[in-house]
Order: sequence, then structure tokens, then C-alpha cells
Amino acid sequence: MIPEEVARLERRKALEDLDINPYPAEAHRTHTAEQVLNQFTTLDKSQEQVTLTGRVTIIRKHGGLTFLVFKDASANFQVVLRRDDVGEEEYEKFHKHADMGDFFEFTGPVMTTKKGEKSLAVKSYRWLTKTLLPLPEKFHGLTHTETRYRHRYLDLLANESSMELALARSRMTAAMRTFLADEGFLEVETPVLVPIASGGAAKPFETHHNALGEDLFLRVAPELYLKRLIVGGMEKVYEFARCFRNEGISPQHNPEFTQIELYWAYATIDDLMDHFERMLPLVAKAVSGSLTVELEGKEINFEGPYQRMTFHDAIQGETGIDIDALQDEEELRAAMLDHGILEAKDVIGYGELVDTLYKKTTRPKLIQPTFITHYPAAMKPLAKKDDNNPFYSASVQLLINGSEIVNAFNELNDPLDQLERFEEQQALSDRGSEEAYAVDMEYVKALRHGMPPAAGYGIGIDRLAMMLTGQSSIKELILFPTLKREASTEPSDETDGTQEEGQTE
Repeated sequence: MIPEEVARLERRKALEDLDINPYPAEAHRTHTAEQVLNQFTTLDKSQEQVTLTGRVTIIRKHGGLTFLVFKDASANFQVVLRRDDVGEEEYEKFHKHADMGDFFEFTGPVMTTKKGEKSLAVKSYRWLTKTLLPLPEKFHGLTHTETRYRHRYLDLLANESSMELALARSRMTAAMRTFLADEGFLEVETPVLVPIASGGAAKPFETHHNALGEDLFLRVAPELYLKRLIVGGMEKVYEFARCFRNEGISPQHNPEFTQIELYWAYATIDDLMDHFERMLPLVAKAVSGSLTVELEGKEINFEGPYQRMTFHDAIQGETGIDIDALQDEEELRAAMLDHGILEAKDVIGYGELVDTLYKKTTRPKLIQPTFITHYPAAMKPLAKKDDNNPFYSASVQLLINGSEIVNAFNELNDPLDQLERFEEQQALSDRGSEEAYAVDMEYVKALRHGMPPAAGYGIGIDRLAMMLTGQSSIKELILFPTLKREASTEPSDETDGTQEEGQTE
């Protein structure tokens, strides 16, 4: 226990000895700080009693006059505590027992100081929460990256930029929901615990349900359940889905992440590309008020229309490799090794092989929003094949700054074709692939009942938020990213940055 915590515990005990509950159940707020600021002229004229609630972050005492900086979720606001207004006993009680970080209820009329500062003249106050640990030192904040992620509550308190990122992400998802509602899409929920981890090329997390006596998985994607709803007669559905993939952690990957998946009966990838060109500019403006974003020294423009090119042309234009002429796995592997792509030695299956070629050579060069269409069918086990060339799928991805933002395709609705694709994936799994799609016979059964032509997509919400806010890591946009467990639960030195006694400046 740090010395400051010992001192605060003593001050808590002193309050209890005075029959003051440092953690009352109720608060009686009449206004937020923002509402007071917006209504200040009216409140000043009426001298109406206002009650504010929130956290004290700064205490400045000048004899019988104390200036407090107080904050709630809406704004910072100044509170003025005067000995003559609250009385000697209450004034001294505050200074003897209050700490920066404590939550209070302050009641009084608004006023303007001699310096022209909008303030609240406190007539009475009440403790709402006694804090036992200090906040990060206000001049230096919380800077250590892992500490910020691990103690996000302190990061939000100390760093305004972190709070703004959290709010920006919320504005983004709200704008998407509004757009989709206006377009007639229905938001739904599907299972997180599933008997078969299918719908995505990923290694799942496994668990066990005691009552059922069965092993289950955390879903890697909601796709196959959402398409069951299309079979059931829902024509336009989507889900903001928490998904889980037992894979590595990087600036663009977290084992637990959020994506939106959407399925649209009687639509095609052409409809979806038009859909994205309508939605993403609206979302970008909702996040930052602008259609352009500064990202890693590059200016990204979200105003449509976006460039479009085929997967074949993108690969050939960057590498000279003609995948039309290299549709055999070993021939493609040899060509990749000739180009110095050594990872090709260990990759299993044509789909994973050509995906490696794409990610190592071509995708990093796609900076401005670009649609890449018609990926090889081997890369898209759930996508319908192109009507003109079955080697390719009717698929599209939106790439921004070398990262996949949207993955979309015309959905495979032929149950026999789907079964054959699943069997091919099973063969890859038997060869040792950990990312092959699992076979879901119940989904095949659903398709046998008939699914109309449909198109669908997935968007990584964390990654899109990262792009729209100009960040280089999704951890900045995930409030609690996955981290290795701390060896100790004791507070880190980073959190102990207030003054020695933690009471006044």
C-alpha cells in the first residue's frame, strides 16, 4: 500500500467518525456542467439553485476562498467554495478531508468571478465517493503505453485524446446504425457460443458447456447464422458482432474484436460497392467532420467514388505474375519462390498460397480507398463463383492504407456447391491447416431449404475506427485490449503522480 493510500484511508475513517457516509447511494443532480454553461445567462439572472455532481480534479486554496475544477462527462466547470458561504466548520471539513479525485455534489447559484470565469458559488456540498488512490499527475498525464491500455480508466481521466478516440468510435457506430436503419436494414443478434467454429478462416477459442456436456467455441464470425435468417425470410439484416480468433496480437489484430456483418437478399457486390461509397463518407464526417484523414503521414480521402480493379490485374501489375496461367498450387509456389517470397514454402493450399502472394506484394501498396474484385474462389469458400470464370469468386474487398477494411461477396446459395467447398476445406484441415473453414452441415441443410441470391460483407469496426481517427494501432480504439496478465495487482508507479498528500496544489 502506497503512503498516499494510507493517508486517504485515514481521511475516509475521519469522515465515518463524523457520521458522514463517503459512499451514499443517491445523488441529486439538477444539471450537467454542459447544461449550466449553455444556460448560464438565464441561470445567472434567476439565481436558481443548481446542483452539480462529478469529480474534483484541481483544488486551489486562497485563505477563505477555494477554487475547484470539477468535471462530469459533459464538461469541466469551476466551483467556488467560500468560507463565508458554507461556514467555518464546513469549509475546514472540506480541506481537512477532501482529496483530488473525490466525487462531490455541489449546490448553489452560478456566478461570474472577477476574472470573468463562469462558476458555481457553493452554498452546500456532499461527498459522493471518497477516492483511495490518486489520479495521474495532471501535467504529465499517463504516458506509458501498456499502462494506458491496462488502466484505461486512468487513461481516459488523464488524456483528453483517449477520451476523444472513445467518443469518435461511438459516433462512428451510431452513424452506421442510422445509415443502415434509413436503408431498411434490421439489426439482429446471433449466438456467440457455437458448436462449430465456421464462417471465417481462423483458429477458434474452445470452451466446454457443463450442463450440455459438450465442447463449444467462441464464434469467429456470425456469417452462417445471419444467412440462416436470409433463408428464413429476412431480406436485409446486420449485426455488430463480438468475434474471437485464437491468433497473434498486432497493431491491426486483437483476439477479441468487433465487426459488422451484413446480408442483403437480391443484391450483388456492385450494389455493395455503391452502398459503401454512400456510407463511408457519412461515417467519416461523423467521426471527424471531414472527408480526409491524416494517417501515418498520408492523407486518406474518403470521398467517393473509389478506384476499382480486379485481383488478377492488381497482382500482375505489381509483380508480373499471371495467376490465370498459374492455377496449380505447386506451379504458383515455384513462381513465388522465384520472386523471393520464402513464406510460400510453408503455406498449405492454393487459397492460402495466393493470399500470401497478395499480402506480401500488392496489398501494402493500396493506400487510397480501393476496391479489389474477383478473388480466386479458393480464397473465398463461402462466396459464389463468377459466372464468367469459375476460377474466380464474385467478391470484393475495400483496401485503405494497405489494410483490408471491407470483405464482401455474392453469397454462395447452391447447397451442393457449398458442401463441395466444405469438403475441400476439410481436406486442407486434414493436411494440417489451422485456418481452414469448419464443415457446418446444419448450414448446408438450411441452404437445401433455399436461400435467395444475396450479397454480404464484414467490416472490422476496430480497424475502421483506427483509420478514421488517424491511429496506427487498434489498441487505441479498443477500450480494453487483450494483454498478458500482470504479475502483481499492486498499483503501478505510473498511477502515483499527484502531490505528496494529494489534497491541494
